[in-house]
Amino acid sequence: MGQGKQPESKKRTVYAPQSECCSKPPAVISVELDEDEDVEWTWTHTSDGKSVVTGYAITKKRTNKSRKRQQESVSRRRTGKRQKRER
Repeated sequence: MGQGKQPESKKRTVYAPQSECCSKPPAVISVELDEDEDVEWTWTHTSDGKSVVTGYAITKKRTNKSRKRQQESVSRRRTGKRQKRER
């Protein structure tokens, strides 16, 4: 009885954006993602006004359809808010 092989998903490496200060190494250097994944970087802003990447979240890539639906949803919410203000 042979084991079924699943097709390997292609991985890609995404490097974290460089911080404004280069004196310390970043908390996150890179993440490895599947083809259907994206990364959202978490930024921390210091008291001296600098920003550094301190974390990340891996999310599923949105398709063009899901982006369009989200934009339509936001448009409807904005329109609804405007109507309420005008009354």
